[in-house]
Amino acid sequence: MNFFKYSCLALFLFPTVSFSSVEISSEDAAFHIGESVIACGTIQQTTRFRRGVYLNMDKPYPHQSLTLIVWENDINNFQNQFGELSNITGKEVCAQGTITQYKGRNQISLGNAYSLKVD
Repeated sequence: MNFFKYSCLALFLFPTVSFSSVEISSEDAAFHIGESVIACGTIQQTTRFRRGVYLNMDKPYPHQSLTLIVWENDINNFQNQFGELSNITGKEVCAQGTITQYKGRNQISLGNAYSLKVD
């Protein structure tokens, strides 16, 4: 009987922690800053820059709703998985990561090729 009491008490004192990400439209990224999400949308533009590749979602820069960043050190892993990144322009993708802002723009830094799904 005491075990049952303590088990019930523990359920109320220690809430369940969930590590799953919520799935959102990339257009809603601005409402989820600081959250770990799965953001889905269409890649409209890929742009190479000195430190990696920008994958702009929904509209080209500067009107994109969310930018996915593949850093230089990780490009080969993404290309092994998906081929040339410029070839995913126009495709539906889902990306998992934490939404941050840089200079007022929403972004997710992709940690590895498994954080991106291309349909």
